[in-house]
Amino acid sequence: MAREQLKTLTEPMYYVLLSLIKENHGYGIMQMIRELTEERVTVGAGTLYTLLGRFEKEEIIVQVAEENRRKIYKLSEKGENILKEELERLNKMVCDGQKFMEADGQRPEPPEDKTGNGISIPISETDHQQESIPSSEEQPSKDSKNPLRDGETENGFGSGGFRKGVLIPT
Repeated sequence: MAREQLKTLTEPMYYVLLSLIKENHGYGIMQMIRELTEERVTVGAGTLYTLLGRFEKEEIIVQVAEENRRKIYKLSEKGENILKEELERLNKMVCDGQKFMEADGQRPEPPEDKTGNGISIPISETDHQQESIPSSEEQPSKDSKNPLRDGETENGFGSGGFRKGVLIPT
C-alpha cells in the first residue's frame, strides 16, 4: 500500500518545514538545519530546491519576498498544520519507544482474540496435519486414473512441497 502523500515526512522535509516557521531563504534554510541538528542532518542544494518547489506547488509554503535573487519563503497555514501533525506523530513514536524501553523490551501477553477472526497456527504437528499428508497407499501412481501434475513426484509432493522432516529456513 502506497503511503498517503505527506502523511509522514522524511527527515529533510521535516527540517525544511521546521526552518520555515519564520521567513528564510535557501542558503539560510540549509544553515539553520545544520545548526539545529548539530550537523547530524545536512540538506544539499538539490534536495532543498526540489522540496521548496514541491512545497510551493502544493501550497505548503509561500514565497513572501525576493531580495538579491534570493527567494524568501514562509510556511502557509497548510504547512503549519502538516508540521504540527508530524510533530505529534513523532512525539507519539518517542513515547511508545520510552514505554517499551522502560519495560526492558517486555510486553504483556496479547489479549485473547474474542472476535473469532484470528488465525491459529499450531506450533507442533498434530494428527490433523499428519492426515493431510497422503499415505503411501493413497498416493497417486503413474498407472492410476489421476496422472501426476507437473513437478509432482510419485510420493505425492511437488518439487517445492513440504513434508514431515523437512526444515524450512526462516
